[in-house]
Amino acid sequence: MLQAQGLTLGRRIIGIDAALAPGQVTAICGPNGAGKSTLLASLAALLPVDAGRALLDGQDLARLPPRQRAQAIGYLPQSAELAWDVSVATLAGLGRLPWSTSAADNAAAVDAALAALQLDALRGRPVSQLSGGERARALLARVLAGQPRWLLADEPLANLDLAHQLALLAHFRRLAGQGLGVVLVMHDLAQAMNHADRVLVLREGRLAEDGPPETALRAEAISANWGVAARWLGDVGSRALAVG
Repeated sequence: MLQAQGLTLGRRIIGIDAALAPGQVTAICGPNGAGKSTLLASLAALLPVDAGRALLDGQDLARLPPRQRAQAIGYLPQSAELAWDVSVATLAGLGRLPWSTSAADNAAAVDAALAALQLDALRGRPVSQLSGGERARALLARVLAGQPRWLLADEPLANLDLAHQLALLAHFRRLAGQGLGVVLVMHDLAQAMNHADRVLVLREGRLAEDGPPETALRAEAISANWGVAARWLGDVGSRALAVG
């Protein structure tokens, strides 16, 4: 279990309590500036907090050795900087750094990550020659190659076309089915409604809603937290959001 216990970080995160379960896809939603990215980074113990803590199976993540923490949690920031123009396969291989495993095991993990993100044909291409969507998938492959127990990704669907968005969402669902905890910052409320098991809605650094998507993203909650009139159309699993 990944738990936020009274997390507070200035005005961005204020006293948030939430216990996230493995085997689920959890979406973090909210208007711009609500604290979504800050909460995600805090859950990975990557930011110093003013109060509270992030716990992994009851252990304070900030007190875990860095290697042990990196083995347990894979974190993909909203915008990642690349210092070297390496190949896609080399970039994915960086995800194996926390592990002291054989070359064969490392290669198998990289191959699986590239295959999952449809990057096999690009494995030898320098990252400087990738499109924005290809680069986003290559960065995620680095995280997946680390085979973490928890995957925390900040807007992983950004820059992807619709087909790759749907393929990636399906892969997140498979990972959750294998017992991983998947936590995604998402702006597309329809994608969160249709693909998440649980939704946390933030507003001004506070937890405004927490529950299954049909509850956390009901029309009244969208109106209260985003300030727009909205209604859901269609059937469960393929709903569309109409606003205005």
